[in-house]
Amino acid sequence: MSLFSQPTPKTSIFGNLGNQSSSQPQQSQGSGAGSIFANLQSQPPSQPTQSSLFSTPGTSQSNQSGQASLFQILGSSQPQPQTSSLFGQPKPTASQPATSSLFAPQATTSALGLSQPPQAETAQNGQQPAAPGRLSQPAYFDSLLEKGKKRARDTDGGTRFNELPRLQLGLSDIARRVREIGGVGAHVPVDKAADSKAHYLLAASGVNLGTTRRDLDALNVQPTSSTSGINVPTEWDPDTNRYMDQMQQQSTLKMIAEGVDLAHRNFDAYLDENIDINWEAQRRKIYEHFGLVSNVGEQSDAASQISPGVKGSFGRSTKRGQTSNGNRSKQSALGRSIFGQSSLQKSVIGTPDMGHKTASLFADVEDRSGQGAVSDDRFSRDKQTKFAEKVQALNRARLQETPHPILHEFKEVQMQPGGESPYQLIDAFKALIEIVREPSNPQNASQTDVPKQRQFLDDYLDETPNSARQVEIRKRILDGSRRSLEQQFFEDVESLINRNAREANLGGVPTAVNKVRAYIRVRDVRKDLKPEDLVLQKIDEIEPLWAVVYFLLRCGLVPDAAAYVREHAAPFRAIERNFATYMMSYAKDKDRRLPRDLQDRINTEYQQKARMAPENSLDPYKMACYKIIGRCELTKRTIEGINQSSNDWLWLQFCLAREVNRVEEVAGDVFGLEEIRESVSEIGQRHYQKGQEGLGGYGTYFHLLILAGMFEQAISFLYPYTYVAAVHFAIALNYYGLLRVSDQPGAETDLLTYSTKDLPQISFGRMLGYYTRDFRTSNLDAAVDYLVLICLNIDLPGAAGKAQASLCHEALRELVLESREFAQLLGDIHKDGTRLKGTIEQRLNLIGLSDQEMFLKTVTVQAASVADDNGRTTDAVLLYHLAEDYDNVIAIVNRALSDSLAVSLSDPEPQLSPLKPRQQQAGQAGLQQQQQNEPSPNSSFSLTAVSEPSTLARNMISLYDSNPLYLARIGPPSRQTCGILLRLSTVKSHVLSQNWAAALDTIAATNLLPLAARGSIPAIRAHAATTNQLPQEVKRNLGNLLLWCIMAVGGQREVLQAQKGGFEDQGREGVREELKGVGRDLMCFAGLVRYRLERGVWEAVVRAGGDVGRY
Repeated sequence: MSLFSQPTPKTSIFGNLGNQSSSQPQQSQGSGAGSIFANLQSQPPSQPTQSSLFSTPGTSQSNQSGQASLFQILGSSQPQPQTSSLFGQPKPTASQPATSSLFAPQATTSALGLSQPPQAETAQNGQQPAAPGRLSQPAYFDSLLEKGKKRARDTDGGTRFNELPRLQLGLSDIARRVREIGGVGAHVPVDKAADSKAHYLLAASGVNLGTTRRDLDALNVQPTSSTSGINVPTEWDPDTNRYMDQMQQQSTLKMIAEGVDLAHRNFDAYLDENIDINWEAQRRKIYEHFGLVSNVGEQSDAASQISPGVKGSFGRSTKRGQTSNGNRSKQSALGRSIFGQSSLQKSVIGTPDMGHKTASLFADVEDRSGQGAVSDDRFSRDKQTKFAEKVQALNRARLQETPHPILHEFKEVQMQPGGESPYQLIDAFKALIEIVREPSNPQNASQTDVPKQRQFLDDYLDETPNSARQVEIRKRILDGSRRSLEQQFFEDVESLINRNAREANLGGVPTAVNKVRAYIRVRDVRKDLKPEDLVLQKIDEIEPLWAVVYFLLRCGLVPDAAAYVREHAAPFRAIERNFATYMMSYAKDKDRRLPRDLQDRINTEYQQKARMAPENSLDPYKMACYKIIGRCELTKRTIEGINQSSNDWLWLQFCLAREVNRVEEVAGDVFGLEEIRESVSEIGQRHYQKGQEGLGGYGTYFHLLILAGMFEQAISFLYPYTYVAAVHFAIALNYYGLLRVSDQPGAETDLLTYSTKDLPQISFGRMLGYYTRDFRTSNLDAAVDYLVLICLNIDLPGAAGKAQASLCHEALRELVLESREFAQLLGDIHKDGTRLKGTIEQRLNLIGLSDQEMFLKTVTVQAASVADDNGRTTDAVLLYHLAEDYDNVIAIVNRALSDSLAVSLSDPEPQLSPLKPRQQQAGQAGLQQQQQNEPSPNSSFSLTAVSEPSTLARNMISLYDSNPLYLARIGPPSRQTCGILLRLSTVKSHVLSQNWAAALDTIAATNLLPLAARGSIPAIRAHAATTNQLPQEVKRNLGNLLLWCIMAVGGQREVLQAQKGGFEDQGREGVREELKGVGRDLMCFAGLVRYRLERGVWEAVVRAGGDVGRY
């Protein structure tokens, strides 16, 4: 059964869908069914086929009599006056005999795919064509009713309808489908019907064939070329003016097309040269941001599914893929352009003058200015100034290769009153001093005791956990942190004694033991030495001996504690006969460890006392001494019965920790720095999360992180509270090689990142760059000193060192371009051409550049190129001169002079931005020897500190002409072009002052115009032919020169006319006639070069030519 087969005359349940008046004649269609899709599916009834809902007009489907097509029913024209259809439409009447179907073609396709006329089709179906006047009126209601009954029978017992989907379309959907299929049929060619299988496939895929066909037909695909759209005359036009207009239009369009193509090529070349972005990484970030990729593994899978030749919307283009690898061999390890970052990448130093908002520049740093952060007040600015002085002193010491106590210097600044900084920052500096063992006066200390620059780099960066270097650096951190806590406690002991001198009753010689005794007396008076129900063991019921030993150990006075035990050997032997042996062995060992036999014995005694002693019978200080000396019960690292502060708990952890070979150590005795770090991290997660201050404020946790050797996490934690202190902590740590610096792309946005081995890293370079925003506009030398510190990491292994050096050079370049203090930063030119060193050049050894040539290539040339691209002519001229690229200097001067000459006479001459004057500061190193030759400390000797292009050109030319070494490095074409442009500038000034005779003489000296042709057409043509060989800077001003010359000719003739009278009239008249001839020659020359002139010049020349008698 086919849905498009011819219906039998039955009654339709939809009423008269094709309601017509019975008096209107209709076309006869087969058995009397007037469908809108008639003649589209005419096949013999003896060929049963399966039906399809989306059968397309023109397909070869067989019909069965009695089965009506759904769309034939909707368009049938059976008259039913007693009912009306909701969607009925009138069928074609007798006045429309051309077609009986709305979209039916005039020919159908047979089963073999051959086109047949309608007459042949009806004959094939065994039907006679109806007479023109005969009407066909099938009963659609009966037809639909019979069709529904047969469908029900087939559904119950048949198999064909079971294979079809149920029809679930409303009347509006059916009408829409009719319109869509009708649109397809309207474009199907008569002689080439569509293939039914293709129609089924496209319809099932949701393709609108009619819309697609119209879109394809609307495309006008033609081969493009640079000369497309140019109307080339095919025949000779006798109208000369029209022909010339066509030629001018053709040449103009051709030049426009060539200019567009050149602009495209130049833009692509600029992108290839100056922009290098990892589009693949950007695409992954976008996917991760929108939740398309959840983890690193899925990112790699998603990236691997993309073909290397076909990229997505955010993939690398084909052009970039071909050029990004081959032309980048001389770039830095960061993969950036040779001229630094593009505008799409973040700046290294940020924008200036942002104050306390510096912390918000990193994506992973939360602004906590309202949560105890240091405010940007006068105290903070004073502290920044003092820190800058210490940094400058550090760089001076580095240049002299002498040690510098940077931690002591920073601690002094931090200890100055003012501000709201917590005291724990000072304790953190003290802890670092003990870890590094930095002497306060390196000159008086022995060379072996003074730590050197980057001394601990190799040990700290060793990524093998059990290597000798890692064990050594962990031991250093443990010992230094423990010593700092012990010294801090001893200072507290002395402070408490001084505040309570009466209760302390120190007396006698103030030895360490006596101070501890006095401290114990004060604590006893204050009732915080022990719990009330405990009894301490004492010597002669006066002195608690175990408390004295414990507090001596707490102060780090292990030799004094051993001497105290030795002095009171009898009482100790009476109480604990083995303790003196343990104490002496503990004091003699440099690692504070007992031998294995003593270790086992003290552990056994400790366990027995802890388990079998009655409650409140043990002296807590005695158990504490056993725990500290024997490292007993490491699973429980607390002391009961003694009032302890947070620092006491920390000291106990560092006192019990040991760094040993974990493979050889007993499992129960393993407790080192890694376990302490885990405890510190757990404390931070519990009490110091975002938005929480925790106990003691942010300074407490920062001090805890420093003690644990978690330097990167400490800097990241402190930065949002007080970035000034965080920056200088990072500088001190990095100076000694105790900071892991990030070299990953993510470091552009995050302060704290992690390496592939999950090791923390700090974006040190960008942190310093952002910090200089507060003061670099007012103190450039200090900003340079901070940025120079980025090159401390130049000794990193592999490509990381090169990346840090490149980052430092890029930061300096951005500082140079932002401040435009080229004379101060990069150097200046004396009047006699000698060169003065700038601030950066004085620090070449600190930025990884051993000689001046490398400095010129890495900093000055890059800054000059960017300045030239930004249109800073004077800056570019000075920088290229400092880089000793004199030919490029003349090229830039020629371009600026040509731009100024291209301006019309009525417009003001463009002015250049003059170079900022050199500010000589007091105490500036490297310039004191030359200061005697300077007339003023605040003066600029730069020859580029001018605003007029012509003055700049004359200054540079006079300088280079005076030195043959300069001239040897300048090409002759550049010198000749500059000379011609200077003459043209003189001509323009003469024309503006109406000095016509001088203007004509200067023009004649250039030999650019045929002023001496005297009407000779060959001479004029020769001058016109030579214009193509002129430099571009001169060629673009040829039209203006021609206009100025014609104006000078006319003005000089008027001057001669005004001077008429006297004995020289005949001579003046001869000159006027000669000038008139010159004017004619110029107009002839202008006609020959008409299409080489710029827009509007020809009209101006024609108007000016009328004044000299040409027309």
